[in-house]
Parts: sequence; structure tokens; C-alpha cells
Amino acid sequence: MMSLRTNQAGLAKLRASDSIQSIELDRTYSGMPQSSASLSNDASAAPSAASSASKIKQGAWGYDAIDTSKAQLAGYTGKGVKIAILDTGISNESGIQIAGGTSTIDGTPSYADDNGHGTFVAGIIGAKSKAYKGIAPDASLYAVKVMDKDGNGSTESLAQGLDWAIRQHMDVINLSLSFPQQSGAVQELLKKAADQGITVIVAAGNSGNADGSGDTIAFPAKSPEAITIAAVDSQLRRADFSGTGDKVELAAPGVGIISTSVSGKYKLGEGTSAAAPFVSGMVAVLKQAHPELGADQIRTALQQSAQDLGAPGRDTQYGFGLISFDRLLGKGSVIASAPAPAAASVSDASMGTMAASDKMMASKKQNGNSNSKSGDTGTFR
Repeated sequence: MMSLRTNQAGLAKLRASDSIQSIELDRTYSGMPQSSASLSNDASAAPSAASSASKIKQGAWGYDAIDTSKAQLAGYTGKGVKIAILDTGISNESGIQIAGGTSTIDGTPSYADDNGHGTFVAGIIGAKSKAYKGIAPDASLYAVKVMDKDGNGSTESLAQGLDWAIRQHMDVINLSLSFPQQSGAVQELLKKAADQGITVIVAAGNSGNADGSGDTIAFPAKSPEAITIAAVDSQLRRADFSGTGDKVELAAPGVGIISTSVSGKYKLGEGTSAAAPFVSGMVAVLKQAHPELGADQIRTALQQSAQDLGAPGRDTQYGFGLISFDRLLGKGSVIASAPAPAAASVSDASMGTMAASDKMMASKKQNGNSNSKSGDTGTFR
């Protein structure tokens, strides 16, 4: 793929070329609906400051609900597994160990988090302080900044982030973001990731109806390559903002969750953005425990081990149900017994009017690469 700016005459020439498979206008999106306590700027009052032990204990319910301690007591902490978090970046002040990363935002070369959302997502997976630990505290986390300080991104910035993650041979890609329209370029890369054995976890979005009716899932959660995650509260009931539809595959904690802020303090937040990294962390643990399993086998294991919620069987609100380590590790596992870990440690716009400056994304029929940067915007879920 490549990106460029052109005018109507240039666009006509591109469309006349038999060496180009498709052309897509780079779109910028913003302002999609969020939950009432959505995760935004670190200075926002939405996520509550949680410095006291009681607040941390209150927000740790989600980790307990999926039996995280069972994995850590067995010595499985995601060690050796690479997770790309495509978001607003990760803060260097958060205390989270960052293995590397990149930024695909124009004018922002650093992958440091200037919003707070990406750091919160990353903390659910990789926090390893004495106060609380993430699902996979020893996984290698990569900050892929595809959203700016206001939580806006583009089809191009997302495509470039996905391309980077694929080229860096990630094991898991976490997408706690949402776009209102499907992108052919992004879909092509999601398929490429799946073909290369990368597990792609996507939040179901916060545009659900209070009564749980209708199909409210947006892209890329609608992609068949994605494992789409809904959110539940501490009573294991669907969060009233959580997206619903046939694409919902699993449910995870997403209300009143403790995680990390850009300053290193702790916060409580909610959203399917928070639910998705619970599953990404779980996949990292499974990949460490069962390195012989492929992405499809892990996906099947997640489905078979889920605690059924809502209507019997898979449904549009909870999918197969709540994720849990209870039937993934130990004697009751749906997977064959795992080998003992080696020296594992438990560490404390819709289509715009064409103009001369419009950006285009063109996909060649033959393989092509691009390292260009841009912006059409998406938003957090």
C-alpha cells in the first residue's frame, strides 16, 4: 500500500491504472459515543483517582472474576509473548515496562501517551507493581500510537500501525478503538495478521442500547478476523453501554476497573476498551503455557472455557460468555496439561469532498510497502 495527496485529475489517472487494485480516501473520525465514564485525558475527572488501598481493592474485582491468580500461582505471566497495543501510546512515567513501539501520527514521532487511554489499557495487561498486577505482567508490551492526544486517528494511521505490528511479528494485537465505516485497507491488514497467526482482540464499542437490543458493533470489531469483546460489571451483568450483535464473541470485566494512569497513579475506569485487554492478557498467558497451540486453537479454547452468561449458548450480548482461567489451566482445563514454565517469575468523516489536498490510500495488485504517516480519525471504545 501507499498513501499520497492528489486532485481530481490525479485520481482519474490512478483509477485508470491496471496495476492498482483499489483506492480509498483516508478518513478522519471523532466524537463517536462513549460510556459515561469513558477513559480520556489523564486530568479528566471521569476515571476516579484511586490511591487508597480500598479503591485498589474495589477496582481489582475484574482480575479476581477471571481467576487471574490461578495463572500467576502456576507461574504463567505471559513471559516471552509480544503484544502490540494500538492506541494513544503508553506513558514512560506509568511504571509499565515498554518493550518498544512506534507512532503513526503526523507530527508526533514519540509513542509516549499524551491522552491516558493507551496507558490504562496497557496497565490491565502489564502492570507489575506491589499494589496490583496485570493479567500478563511479564509480557512484552509494544506501544503503537495510532491515536492523538484528543483520541482521534485515521484509517491510514491505523493501517500503518497494523502493518508495523505484523512486520514486528507480534503475537497479539489489542484494538480498543472503533471506526464508523469499514476500511478495505484495514480489513486487508487484519486478514494478513490472522494469516500470520496473530491473535487480534477488539473492543465491542460503547454504543450499545441500554436494553441490549440491536446490532451496535462498529468496525473493526465486525471483522471476522477479530475476537470481539463485550463488557460486564461486578455482578457479571452486561454493561449498559456495551456493544451488542452477532459478532460479540466473549465478555470480560469492563466497569469500575483499576489500572494505570500516565503519571503512574491508579485510576478506576470503564468501557469495552478496558474489557479487551483482559482477553489480550489471557491470550498471552495461554501462549506461554501452550506454545504449541496456534491462534485458531487458542480462540477455540477461549470459547469452550467461557462461563455462559445471559441466554443459553452464544448470544448477542455476552457471546460465549465470561472469560476465565478456571477451565484453561489445571485439572479442569479444556486444553491438555501444560508443561511447567521454565524459570517463570511472578513480578511484584464520511467520504469528504475531493480537493487538491485530499489523502488517498492505494493498494497495488502486486505487493507494495509504505511507511508514510497520516490521519482519518477513529475513537476509543
